[in-house]
Amino acid sequence: MPSNSIARAARLSVVLLALFLCAGACFAEKKEESDTLSLEECLTLALENHPSLRGAKGATRAAEAALEQVRVNNRLTVTATGGVNYDGDYEEWDDRYHSENARITASKLLYDTGRNRIQKEMQAETVKGTRESERKTRVSVAADAKRAYYALVLKILNRDVEREKLNNLEEHLKTARGLYEVGNSPFIDVTKAEADVASARTSMLKAENDIQIFQEALWVAMGVEESGPVVLALSTRLLLPRVETGMEGLLNTALKDRPDYRQSLHTVRARELGIANAARTSSPTITGQLSSSFSNREGSSSSENYAVGLSLNIPIVDGGAKAAALESARAQWDQAAAERDKLRQQVAYGVRSAALSLSNAAERARSSETSVRYAEENLELARGRYEVGVGDPLEISDAVISLANARFTYYQALYDAQIARADLDEAMGHLPPEIEGK
Repeated sequence: MPSNSIARAARLSVVLLALFLCAGACFAEKKEESDTLSLEECLTLALENHPSLRGAKGATRAAEAALEQVRVNNRLTVTATGGVNYDGDYEEWDDRYHSENARITASKLLYDTGRNRIQKEMQAETVKGTRESERKTRVSVAADAKRAYYALVLKILNRDVEREKLNNLEEHLKTARGLYEVGNSPFIDVTKAEADVASARTSMLKAENDIQIFQEALWVAMGVEESGPVVLALSTRLLLPRVETGMEGLLNTALKDRPDYRQSLHTVRARELGIANAARTSSPTITGQLSSSFSNREGSSSSENYAVGLSLNIPIVDGGAKAAALESARAQWDQAAAERDKLRQQVAYGVRSAALSLSNAAERARSSETSVRYAEENLELARGRYEVGVGDPLEISDAVISLANARFTYYQALYDAQIARADLDEAMGHLPPEIEGK
């Protein structure tokens, strides 16, 4: 092959390789972008996929079906019956012993002292309570997903701190080796720096493992079965959330919006109706009926009959059924009222504790941010002292560890504030503000 042909083929190969690498890079970038999850996306996935929500929706459908069954009990019912009989000698067929009959009956409960109406109201309250339970499940699922998301953010930031600590100690090791080689520091400084680097690498490995564990926890919190590495959105940071003030207003809002407390109110109302329903246990009922029948016997006469009637049922002795029903209904009301009062106290405690935790975490975050700045300055001073030969290597390792601890404390305070914010939103019965209204 001529040399110019070889050159053209080489240039073409280089161009194709460059295009392939660029396409691969673009594909990788798109894949990373598609796998990137923001907090809002995680909350949306949780509200779309979590099994608890499917269960809550199923409970709501079951309660609505039970309400429809109660409604059916007071509706017009129509039944049809019919038959064909032969009562002769089966060895020899004879039409004289062959007959047919049919009957259609319509019946309607006309009066039951209002029991069916009360039962419908009771079940309607149950449906409302079940819907509140479904809303509570949505709030809890979203809060758990948010907590899992920020737990992963914290582990990633802790990994970054461990990486920074490792880099600082490796830089110190290089400095120690250089000073030892020129005779300005003893060999023990090198061995001490090597030991610090080895310990930092161990901590780094643990931090990487923690990220994998908390990635799995986030998938579970979202209710998504397929799991894998989670790439968080670049905008994700542990920022200080809004701190709430005005405790009395928070409590009033929580009692108005909290789904489980609203559910308890519906339960108490249903139990009140249950007492009224039990008081009618032995009440009279009136049922109306309309029927039409037809019968025919071969070789004989046929007949058609129509009947309209009212049936009055008046219990005289119920054997104590009404008294037992009333006692049971009153006991259920007492239990529901006690649960409502207990939940009211729990709501107040949850709101107060979450609000106080949020305020405390915010103060700790502001204080620890100052500590980080001082730790950074202390590390720079320790490095300068050591490099000019007037410092101790322990000062550097201590300064590196102090800086890492200061960053850990700062990130932990920000994380605590985000978790307290999630706890407060859940205690108030609200979805996280990042997704409220969806």
